[in-house]
Amino acid sequence: MGRLFVRITKFLLFQNGAAGLILPVLMVLLILHLLPVSLRAAGPQRIISLAPSLTQQLLDLGAEHVLIGVTRYRPESASSKDVIGTLTKLNFEKILSLQPDLILASKDSNRITDVERLSALGLRVSVFEGCESFACMCAEFVRLGELLGKRALAEDRVRLIRTELTGLQSSVSGRPVQRVFWQMGTDPLITANDLTYTGELIQLAGGKNIFADLQSKYPRVHIEDVIRRNPDVIILVANMDSLQGPSLWQGFTTISAVRDGRIHLLEADTVCQPTPAAFLRAYKAVLPILHPDLP
Repeated sequence: MGRLFVRITKFLLFQNGAAGLILPVLMVLLILHLLPVSLRAAGPQRIISLAPSLTQQLLDLGAEHVLIGVTRYRPESASSKDVIGTLTKLNFEKILSLQPDLILASKDSNRITDVERLSALGLRVSVFEGCESFACMCAEFVRLGELLGKRALAEDRVRLIRTELTGLQSSVSGRPVQRVFWQMGTDPLITANDLTYTGELIQLAGGKNIFADLQSKYPRVHIEDVIRRNPDVIILVANMDSLQGPSLWQGFTTISAVRDGRIHLLEADTVCQPTPAAFLRAYKAVLPILHPDLP
């Protein structure tokens, strides 16, 4: 930009009749020259992500090169980036030292007080919804794409994911509905109702969440409740707190899932990331568990 500034200046100075244009043109060029590179470029060039799901979406959009900071829990492919703390304990000095031009936060991962403090420090923060539905995930993914100057790419990715998901759904049409207990913890025993990522995943895969009707999104339940509602399938989410695994259910042979050996373990990373691509991966993992006879 500096060389261009000098060349245009010399050109204008030696042109007849250009005297009246020289000052305004030089002023514009000087402003452009003094602007930081990040402001002249298309889209933000130094991004910090405060949520693993947002970090993953940046990677899905091919924006790894502009990602400079992440939280301690992040996708493996972002492990080389600077760590700026945890979800609940941010290192504000580290964040400031990285000089980000955009910080991404999530309502379900980050504290509002932290977001307010970052804004008060003069930093640009974009806060995304903590999505519990596939439609929300898609909308927020496109919104992120727009922030990065990649809206068309984001829309194309969403379109492909929707198409594949619709095709997979057609394969379970007309099949018997499977009663599902989704276990997210053991002490206490925690599950999810139908107003959650998990609830939608079960429904779309041709299942019926046995605790769909509970008011709390992530309610505590008792073993007696599970026995009474008698699931055909039990899905345990690994890497959740105090999860004992299938051994908890040994001996409860009145439960269909226990009697038929239909207790399955899934990794939290596979079924707990609220992004469009991760939802599709989770769906592909759950589908054969509910319908083992699918081709």
